[in-house]
Amino acid sequence: MKLIALDTMRFKLLVLVFCINYYCFCQTKNEKETRIKAEAFTCINKLKWLPNNIKRLRFYKETDGDKHSFEAKFKYSKNFYSLEFNDDCVLEDIEVLVKQKAIAPQVWTEIMAYFKQNYQKTHVIKIQRQFVNNNTTHFINEVLQNAKTLVCNYEIIAEVKTKTAQYIYELTFNPKGMFISSRVLTPNSYEFALY
Repeated sequence: MKLIALDTMRFKLLVLVFCINYYCFCQTKNEKETRIKAEAFTCINKLKWLPNNIKRLRFYKETDGDKHSFEAKFKYSKNFYSLEFNDDCVLEDIEVLVKQKAIAPQVWTEIMAYFKQNYQKTHVIKIQRQFVNNNTTHFINEVLQNAKTLVCNYEIIAEVKTKTAQYIYELTFNPKGMFISSRVLTPNSYEFALY
């Protein structure tokens, strides 16, 4: 009887470990970003709204598991921007690299409260304002001209420490600083995440 109970417990433990591993695997960002030439950037016609005075325009192809996307990165008005397009050249979002002081104090307080509640230690590596495409014709121009005042999400890359391990996460927070989602960054994707 004890042997059957022990086998049942082992089976339940095995199922639990499998479920945890599956959940963690699904939430891992294993992104690979490769720089490409302008001719290979299939979404080039979508960039017609960009101003003439942008600098450092570069093109990338991203692979994250089965998902493929294209990204255009550039500098404009002293800010670094990233435009991400899906495989069908539909603009998904625009991200702008910012410093912590660009976030309203009450929003930053909410974000830091999340970190304090969930992790023992946090080191913020990168902060971006994320503008999800609203399907307007002039969305790109609207963000470029009004990035400081438009409502946005915040995407934060942070090194966090729990009681048992240390991770690098990509976390997304809503405009009020409330947690939306997170993904573990693998070492391969982390190096590309820094710009």
